[in-house]
Amino acid sequence: MNHNKTCLQLTTYILCAVFLLGNLPVAQFSPPSAQAFTIGEEREVGEKLLSIIRKEFTLLDDPDLTEYVTNLGRQTLRLAGPQFFDYHFFIIDNKEFNAFAAPSGLIFFHSGLIDLCDTEGELVSVLAHEIGHAASRHIADRISKSGKVNATSAALMLAGLLLGQGAIGQAVVTGAMAGGLTANLKFSREDEEEADRLAYKWMKEENRDPAEILSMLKKMRRVSRYQRKQVSTYLLTHPEPENRIGYIEDMIFQDPQKKVPTQDEFAYQRFKHRIQALSRDTQSILSILKNKTEDPGLLQSEPMAFYGLSQAYLANRDYQKAEETLRKVIGRFPDRHILKTDLGKIKLEAGKTKEALEIFQQINRLDPAGAYNKYYLAKALQQEGEPAQAVLIYENLTERLPTYAKLYQEIGKLRVALGDKALGHYNLALYQYYEGSSVSARYHLEQALKMLSEKDPLLSKVKELKAKIIRINKM
Repeated sequence: MNHNKTCLQLTTYILCAVFLLGNLPVAQFSPPSAQAFTIGEEREVGEKLLSIIRKEFTLLDDPDLTEYVTNLGRQTLRLAGPQFFDYHFFIIDNKEFNAFAAPSGLIFFHSGLIDLCDTEGELVSVLAHEIGHAASRHIADRISKSGKVNATSAALMLAGLLLGQGAIGQAVVTGAMAGGLTANLKFSREDEEEADRLAYKWMKEENRDPAEILSMLKKMRRVSRYQRKQVSTYLLTHPEPENRIGYIEDMIFQDPQKKVPTQDEFAYQRFKHRIQALSRDTQSILSILKNKTEDPGLLQSEPMAFYGLSQAYLANRDYQKAEETLRKVIGRFPDRHILKTDLGKIKLEAGKTKEALEIFQQINRLDPAGAYNKYYLAKALQQEGEPAQAVLIYENLTERLPTYAKLYQEIGKLRVALGDKALGHYNLALYQYYEGSSVSARYHLEQALKMLSEKDPLLSKVKELKAKIIRINKM
C-alpha cells in the first residue's frame, strides 16, 4: 500500500465531509435534543470505522496475539453481564500511547501502550476501563449529543481521535473545530469516572490488584504532559488523568484490600516481547537485549528477556541464533507448550518443514485446543503437500479467529487448487475485505457469483457479503 497516497486521499475525503458539516451553524451541533443513537446506527459506525482502520493501518493480529488479548477481554466481559454486541479486540501497530473503545464492541490498543505496560494487570486495567466505556455506551451517547451525524462522519471523527498524530488526525481536528463535533466525542469526566469505577470493581472480582489502575494512570499522566507539547488537545480523548488518580487513590484507601495472589506474568511477557519484535526497530531491540542478556544471572531472574532476544533474531532472519536463544527459555519453562510452537515456527521459517511439522503434531496431541499451534500445523501440512488436511484445519480455525485475514487467504488459495473455485473466490473476498480492500473483495465475489447456481448454499453468503461491502462503502 502507498500509505502516503491513501492518507492524502482519506484526508481530502475527511475535509470534504467536515466542511459540509462545518458550514452549518455551530449551534446546530450542540447537544440539546439529540436523538438516541440506536444499536443499528452504532453497528454501522463500528463497521465503517473498522474499514478505515484496516485500510490505513497495520493490525498485529497473529493468532497467539489475538487469542491472548481476547481471552483477557472475555474474563472481564463475564463479569460485565450481557452485552449488545460481540466484542473484538485489535492491536494497531502505532507507537503512540493510546487505547480506545469504539462503537459496537470494538476495542483498540496501540502497540505503544502495550510497550509501556510492565505487567498483565496494567494492561487489564486499561482493557477493563475501555470495556467500561463500551458497556456503558459512552461513545454512543457522545455521538448522540453531537446531533444527527451520519455513520461516515462519526466514523471519520472517531478515526481521527483514535489514530492521533498525522495527516488524518490533523484534518479531522481542523474540520471538527469548524463543526464542533470532536469536542463532543471526547469522553466527559463523568464517563471516565464511571469506566474507572467499573474497571476497579471488575479487577477486584478477577482477584487482581486495583493499584495497577493507579500505576497506569500515572504513566498516562507523564505521557499526557509530554504529548500536550506536540499534539492538539482535541486529540486527547481521555481527560487529564490527575483527577482520576485522586479518586482511585481514595477508593483504595477506603476499601479494605485483601491480599492479592502473585500473578503469573509468563503469558504477558511473551505477548509483550512478540508485540515489540513486530512493531519496533529490530536493530535497536537486538542491541538492547544482547547487552542485557550478557548478565550471567539473567536467565534465572528474567528469562523472558531471552525470549525477546529470540524474537528479535527471528525478525532479523537469523534463524540459528533465534533457535539457540529460544532453547534457553524452553529449558527454564519446559512445560510451556507455546514455546515449542515458537520453536516450530522458527524451523518452518528456516525451511526445515519436516522438523517443524513434527513439533506442531506433537504439541497438537498435547494441546489440541491451541489455535496458534493449529495454524502453523496447517501451514506446515500445506508446505508438505497435504492441502486437503491443511484446508480443513484452516476452516475450523475461522470460528476461533473470525477476523484473521490470512486464514481466508490460505483457504482461498487451497480451495482453488483443490478445484472448488467458487468457494476459493469467496474466501479470497473475505481476505481482501478484512485487509480493507473492498474493490478486490468485490472482484472475487463477482467471480464466485459467475460460478454458483441458484441452489448452491454458498450463494446467499456471497450475496450477503457483497451487500455488506456496498452498504459500508455508501456510508
